[in-house]
Amino acid sequence: MVDSQDLNQTYDQNQQPVDDCDATFLSQIPTNDLMDLDSDMMLQLESYQEVLRLDSAPLMEDSCDQKIEQKPLLELPSPALLDHLNKTPTLDEHHDPVFNFNVDLNGETSGKSSWMFSSRLNKVFVKMGQACTFNISYQALTYQELYVRAMLVCSTPEDMHQPVFRCENHRCSDSSNMKLSDGVKTHVMRCFNPSARYVGTEQGVAFKDRLAVIIPLGTTIKEQAALNVSLEFVCQNSCRIINRRATAIIFTLEDVQGQIYGKKSLHLKVCSCPKRDKQKEEESLGPAKRKSDTQLLAPPGKKVAKVASVQRHPSQQQQRHTPSPTSGKLAFIKKELSLDSVGKPVQKARSITPSNSQDVVEGTGIPVTLPMPTVELADKVAEYAFQVVAAELIRSSDNIEQKKLAAFLTSIRRVQSRASRKKTAL
Repeated sequence: MVDSQDLNQTYDQNQQPVDDCDATFLSQIPTNDLMDLDSDMMLQLESYQEVLRLDSAPLMEDSCDQKIEQKPLLELPSPALLDHLNKTPTLDEHHDPVFNFNVDLNGETSGKSSWMFSSRLNKVFVKMGQACTFNISYQALTYQELYVRAMLVCSTPEDMHQPVFRCENHRCSDSSNMKLSDGVKTHVMRCFNPSARYVGTEQGVAFKDRLAVIIPLGTTIKEQAALNVSLEFVCQNSCRIINRRATAIIFTLEDVQGQIYGKKSLHLKVCSCPKRDKQKEEESLGPAKRKSDTQLLAPPGKKVAKVASVQRHPSQQQQRHTPSPTSGKLAFIKKELSLDSVGKPVQKARSITPSNSQDVVEGTGIPVTLPMPTVELADKVAEYAFQVVAAELIRSSDNIEQKKLAAFLTSIRRVQSRASRKKTAL
């Protein structure tokens, strides 16, 4: 049974009963006599509570049996370290001994000749539609989330600003595009790593906007980590977009903000016959050694027969290496096939360059003065102008327009000839 007097008792926070007289006394205290707490006093109380909390913190840590390891906060890189994101990609390499980033291949050729590597050229020749595996090694000594970025770019300085994306022909004829998103269809590189991400835009020029593949590496600490990145190339260098330009692939080791800790580049060409193109480019570096140039060792008891070499006159040698007037990139426009009265094709020569080509250039041409640092770069710019005008000539069907463009091609060749003579004089 509960007494009715117990119900009338008042309890404080410690569950101690209060007498009726005490309760009556407390209720009679006027509230106007209580002290008002202004804002300054409230701040003092809060600071006092903060001091008490800091003083009691070591006691709380000592009472914990298990200590929790706190990860250091990541410092944001300076803007100078991220300046490359808004610039055109370059082929200069960056090596940080702390991360020791490196990229290589398994030997110089694959088992099925799907790709070949030339150590003399530092260049990879890979067949279109075939996978090429790159071995990536690095070391991670801190808790830091790292990524590997692979990017295909034009390697010559005058073409670095040109974006590399897939041509319309291969993009429309590929049946696998039905399963891909629109952002992946424009990429020339396809990565077989399941965690790969495709970034960039088709017309991106800056580093951050270029089409590339990013593979996350995680945040684990490893003294020496390795990763195999398998890439497939779905366009050739001879396609309309790349337009036979020299290309290279850039690998970078980055963090979340985009700061580069390692950078490697390899020249790369996507072609139909890697072995043939590799041999051609290596032979262009220098003539291969002949047997007559090497010292022959005779077996015991026999002598080596001396072979008389034919000495050529210097004028004959110079005449042998002098290119013919019709040689060049537009030699095919000098001849055409026509039909005779019987209907058989008859080959006849024609020249579309007008006799007054210099007058045509001076009368209709737009002069452009572009100082260049070296004669080699000036010759490359003239060669690029020649290719652009030649492409317009091939697409044109008007005879008058073709003769006009042919006059400009002749003028460009004259400029290149003067530049070569100037280079020889220097």
